Amino acid sequence: MNQVYRDDLAYIHDAGFGSFALHAAPVLLEALQNRRIERGLVIDLGCGSGILAQEIAAAGYDVLGIDISESMVAIARERVPTGQFQAESLLQASLPPCVAVTAVGEVFNYLFDTGNTRKALTRLFRRIHAALAPGGILLFDVAEPGRVTGTGPQRKHVEGEDWAVLVTVEEEPRRRLLTRRITTFRKVGELFRREEEIHRLRLLPRAELVAELRRLGFTVRTLSAYGSLSFGPGQVGFLARKR
Repeated sequence: MNQVYRDDLAYIHDAGFGSFALHAAPVLLEALQNRRIERGLVIDLGCGSGILAQEIAAAGYDVLGIDISESMVAIARERVPTGQFQAESLLQASLPPCVAVTAVGEVFNYLFDTGNTRKALTRLFRRIHAALAPGGILLFDVAEPGRVTGTGPQRKHVEGEDWAVLVTVEEEPRRRLLTRRITTFRKVGELFRREEEIHRLRLLPRAELVAELRRLGFTVRTLSAYGSLSFGPGQVGFLARKR
């Protein structure tokens, strides 16, 4: 099993951090309907526990979800029995012809796959463009420089009924890197189980991505929110369409 988003963190993310995916779904559906694309395959990269995929499938689209976390994919398969889900790196996955591709939740930033270089990301954008039908939609968001406000490590604590998570996040501006150190506590029987994960992200400036997507043949609009859910500091969304 890949050692990221293991069982406990996957459970906690699904239970307490699904609002981003829920708010992104109507944005994608509206974009598809505006193009009069009412059916077809949507590829959900970094699909997580299938929250976005569930909304897309309920609207009548076919769904292929891809995520590097086997624990996340297991939850997604239960949530969306009609969808197809694969546990693998999005950099290696085959992308069949589709009407839309999503990557919600800073998916392209994560360095879980050590092969996620800037050149590899450009190749992925090129493959996405090739897979999309004319007029097809690419919806995603990234963390960019300035994601962490203030100086030094920043700490955050969130808890639910049977879980708690402590996150320490630090940004290295010169290297355009962000590190999240995550400690989870999940109730198992009468006790709480503790686990730790470290997630590293490459920060991606919006201007570079806009220029790159346009070179590849997309029209691009940047987003500051998914519907009523505004992005935080150093977050930006992209709604791109294949010309």
